[in-house]
Formats: sequence, C-alpha cells, structure tokens
Amino acid sequence: MKKLFKEPLLVFLLLGGAIFALYQQIPNDYQPDNAEIMVTEGQIKGLLERFEKVRQRLPSEEEEDGLIQNYVREEILYREALALGLDKDDGIVRRRLNQKMDFLSEDLASLVEPSEQELQVYLAKHQDDYLKPSRFSFRQIYFNTSKRGESAQSAALSLLAKLKAEDTSDNTSTDAMGDPLMVAHQFEHETERGIQRALGADFLKALGEIDTRGWHGPISSGFGLHLVHIDEHTAGKVFELNEVREQVIRDWSAQKREQTNKIFYQNLRKRYTVKVENLPKKNSASENITTSLSMNEAVE
Repeated sequence: MKKLFKEPLLVFLLLGGAIFALYQQIPNDYQPDNAEIMVTEGQIKGLLERFEKVRQRLPSEEEEDGLIQNYVREEILYREALALGLDKDDGIVRRRLNQKMDFLSEDLASLVEPSEQELQVYLAKHQDDYLKPSRFSFRQIYFNTSKRGESAQSAALSLLAKLKAEDTSDNTSTDAMGDPLMVAHQFEHETERGIQRALGADFLKALGEIDTRGWHGPISSGFGLHLVHIDEHTAGKVFELNEVREQVIRDWSAQKREQTNKIFYQNLRKRYTVKVENLPKKNSASENITTSLSMNEAVE
C-alpha cells in the first residue's frame, strides 16, 4: 500500500478527484452573498509598500497588476472557503483567529502612553529588575588545599598575620605569594555575577560579609583557601528612572498589554454560559475545571 502512494500519477489522480468532489458541492447557480470585491487605494498602497520592502524597489506596471490580481484571487478563495465551511473545526484557523483577537486588544493597549508618575510607580514596584549591581575591586592570595592538605590553613593564617603586621600597602604586589591559580589574582570593579562565576557562591558570600579594609581570611572556594584584600566595594542600588527609562517603558507596556488582554477576555466571557457535559466527578483534573468555572456556568 505504501508503494502505491509513492507513485506520482496515483497521488495526482487522488488529489484531482478530491478537488472535483469538493467542487461538486458548489451548486451551478450558486452566488455568494457579497459578490463585489473592492480593492481600495489603501490596500493597493499596502501591497506596493510590502513589495518595496522585500525587493528594495518599486514594482513595474506588470508586477503591480500581478499584485492586485493575487490579492483578488486570495480574497475569492477566502470567501469560497468560508462558504464551504472550511474554517470549521480547524485548529490552525482557531489559533490564528485567537491570536488576531489578542493582537486587537494589544493594539488598544499600545495607544495608551504612560505618565511620568506611572513609570515611577512601576519602577518602585519592580526594583529588583532594575538594580545596578554591586562591584568589588580586590586582591586574593590562593592556597591549594589539594596539594597542601591540612597545612594550607596554617600557611594561610601565617601569611595573613605577616601581611597585617607589615601593614601592606595597596600597591604591594602579591602575585608571587601563595600558590598558582588559573583565576586572576586581582579583580577590578567586578560584578557579583562575575565573581561567582569565577570563584563560586561561597566565596562571593564570604566576600560580601567583609566590611573593613585590609587583609581577611582565609575564605573558601571550590579551589581551596584565599586571603582577600578589598580595595573598593560599591554597593548595588536601584537605577534612577532617567537611566532606564526605555526599558521601564517597554516593561510597563508589556504589562499593560497583558492586563488589557485579560480585561478584554473577561468582558467577552460574560456574554457566554459554559456547559461541560458528562464531567467525571472523581477525576482530579475535572475537579479543577469545575472549581474554575464562574457562577454563571452550569455543569451537566
């Protein structure tokens, strides 16, 4: 049977037969309710603009005529498809129409421009989305616990005491101290995310708990032990509106579209009474459906 459907001639005959059968459903004297197709100046302008956008040039007279004829053909086939009920029970058509209804309500939402006060209120409610990250500048000396074992702790404490006693200046090089490490010995204005990526969450947490200058430690990471000297710590803070205005407007608008869609649907929903037939009572999923129905919905 599969071999038969691979024959091009057979497939062509089957498709031709299906089209003929479909065509036979249309009476010879059938006339559509609206047999007039008006191609407006605005529609022609839209066709020309789309052509120019794709081809990067204006169409010739012949191409312009072709665009109009294609539009007419599409309109005729669309109307005939509706007359035959081809849009019924078609999941793709349903989803596309649902999307268009959503787009309709979103277009309404896009007409609303946020005021300065609305943007300030939105920023205040969503501060975590607009945080200027904390940054650290620090030096670190590494001790390899895999190689040193238990002696790594005592070696780190011994060097820490020496560094504190000598009152090491900020310019003292520490690159040769401790053990080699692929990660940089010095970080300049690095974000918390960058530090966590390089040395791990435990290291970052311990680093954030250091509130005084000078050498501290040892603190642990996935590599081993570290002595740390913080040169600068800039705490994170919320951006001012003028610094993130465009992003706030985009986020506010997205929220507005979502809210408008929800209200739009709720208003439409009030027009309908939903009845769910033969709903099993002991099915947990069906119980969720039942509880989600509003007071004006009947379950049979």
